[in-house]
Amino acid sequence: MGFGILEPKRRMDHVPGTTFLDDHDVPSIVNATHLKKGTGRNSHIVLIPQPSNDPNDPLNWPLWQRDGILLLTSSCTLIVIGGFGPILSPIAIPLIEEFKINFTQYGLLSGYCLCATGAIGIFIASFCRKFGKRPGLIFSMACAFAGSLWAGAARSYGSFLGARVVQGFACSFFESVMYAIIGDLYFVHERGLRMAVFVTSLSGISNIPVLVSGKVAANLGWRWIFWLLSIFVGILFLLCLLFGWETAYNRNPLYEIDQSSQDNLQILEQVEASKAEHQEVENNGNTMSRTRTGDDSIMRRESIWHRMLPFHGTYSETSLLKLLIRPFLIIINPAVIWAGITLVFPVLWVVGISVVLAEILAGPPYNLGTTDIGYLSAGPVVVGILANLFCGLVSDPLAKWMSRRNGGIYEPEFRLFLILGLAIFATIGYFCFGNLITQGTSVVCIAIIYGIIVGSGQFAAVTVGAYMVDAYRDISIEVFIITMIVKNFMFYGFTYFVSDWVVAWGPAKMFNVIGGIQLALCTLTIPLYFYGKRLRAWWHAHPAFSKL
Repeated sequence: MGFGILEPKRRMDHVPGTTFLDDHDVPSIVNATHLKKGTGRNSHIVLIPQPSNDPNDPLNWPLWQRDGILLLTSSCTLIVIGGFGPILSPIAIPLIEEFKINFTQYGLLSGYCLCATGAIGIFIASFCRKFGKRPGLIFSMACAFAGSLWAGAARSYGSFLGARVVQGFACSFFESVMYAIIGDLYFVHERGLRMAVFVTSLSGISNIPVLVSGKVAANLGWRWIFWLLSIFVGILFLLCLLFGWETAYNRNPLYEIDQSSQDNLQILEQVEASKAEHQEVENNGNTMSRTRTGDDSIMRRESIWHRMLPFHGTYSETSLLKLLIRPFLIIINPAVIWAGITLVFPVLWVVGISVVLAEILAGPPYNLGTTDIGYLSAGPVVVGILANLFCGLVSDPLAKWMSRRNGGIYEPEFRLFLILGLAIFATIGYFCFGNLITQGTSVVCIAIIYGIIVGSGQFAAVTVGAYMVDAYRDISIEVFIITMIVKNFMFYGFTYFVSDWVVAWGPAKMFNVIGGIQLALCTLTIPLYFYGKRLRAWWHAHPAFSKL
């Protein structure tokens, strides 16, 4: 029991997620002499999972290639999520005047987009689990490109609504499957920083398109927002076709030392030790032959042309029907419920703000125009970057520090301490936002508080993303897809009444209540921290769950 984390009542050889990470000056329950470790300052860190000896294993790719894929897909996330989500905020009035609609109908333009994202999400997740991530990435970028062109050309409210639905289809992949891609590409000790990078693109700087959209609409007309989006999406689509390689890999379970049993860890250590001894004999004999052990084989890296193929086979023997049902079955896991609550509500409130922002600030005493409302997103961009920078700098070092002081043993619950950032930022943000608007405080101050609210969500996303990928990597796609489905349907319902809510209650009362709700939800992380390991043991040991 390390740092208050409770051990399972029933003894288990291995609890998935718990693993030996650090062999630097600490007693170890495992002989990790021959297990593969990091390099440089991480030379004492055991690589989790262990990379196979196949050069096509993504964990064996050079770090710059893995980071390049992350940068590419994160850029797609920024353009798709930021370009299709809150981008309508600054152009509410032009759209209302163009299509002769009211604020509720304007809100439904975002609502139907979110509804489409949730509706297709289950199919995207199942397809990516069965056939890999690359086909899903290509499909999503194709929808993004088509939806952008359609939105720019739409001449009626119904047509524009149809374009928003197609844009919603594009968002699903980046809101759910991207978390699993980080698990495909990186070892445990590398994921915290990369998760922060991804979350920065998902929500931290996703307001950059909004920041410029108001100015574009004022100078060129609102349609040019979508023409410009089409250009950027088209470029990224081409880059994905060329360099968005498949990250899924059928790795021998022996190498999944965070998921497999302690016996497998001992077997792997013996295999690696045998290889090392054989290699030493070969070197002394000046022979150039190579030893093959287990699933090792002399293989070449796939050519760039082969990597560009849209389809690379199957990655699960489970039927598509069962994969479609699976996300709904995992809801019985309390950790999945916690992940959903922690991820959904901070973003739900931000979506609510984006819907009512023009309604609140376009009238007295602010009387802001399209350009000014767009500039208000500078606060979320700046604070979002700072919040994610903090998460990236703290998450991995904190996990390694706690592992070292826990006898070298890593527990995924070490990731949960960052939730304190959510509680602190949410308390400051929500309780100040509505009250300052009611008092007519300066727009600069409103922008800063708006940024703090968005920043609170960054702590939630990084914490949940890192914890669920480390603790439940085998169902991580399903976790985030069911969360995304629930979130987007809640957003859809939210757009029906959020405008009336702010009118009936006023900004101060409305956001005070939101702040209280969010603070209460943060406390759910406390029992998960203490009982999380027992929950992991229960989930992975139960015969019914292991067959999911």
